[in-house]
Amino acid sequence: MKNLKTFAGLTHGRDVSDSVLARWTQGMKALQHICYGIEEFSGVDLTSSDQHLKISDSKVQRDNDDSRKMAEWFKHYNPFPETSNLISLSTGVAGDSRMNCHMVKE
Repeated sequence: MKNLKTFAGLTHGRDVSDSVLARWTQGMKALQHICYGIEEFSGVDLTSSDQHLKISDSKVQRDNDDSRKMAEWFKHYNPFPETSNLISLSTGVAGDSRMNCHMVKE
C-alpha cells in the first residue's frame, strides 16, 4: 500500500490508513455492475481503448510461454516439499514433537 500513499497519488498527500484504502478499493467492485448496466443501456462498449492494444497475439503467446516455464520450474523446485515436520515459513526452522503452540510465550 506504500505506493498508494505517495505524494499526489491516490491519497493526494493526506495520511490514509490501510483499512480505509482497502474499503475504498473493495467498494469499486460494486461500481462494475453499474458501469456494465450503463454500457448495456447506451449500447456503447467501453472495453476498446489504447491500453488494450498491448494485448497482441505475440504478447499473449509470450505470456503463455512464460507461464509454462514457471510451471515447469515449480515442478522441479517445489518451494513447499511434503514433510512430516512443521516448518516455519519465515525462518525455515523445523519443529518436532516437542513443539507446543500453547506454550509459545514460555
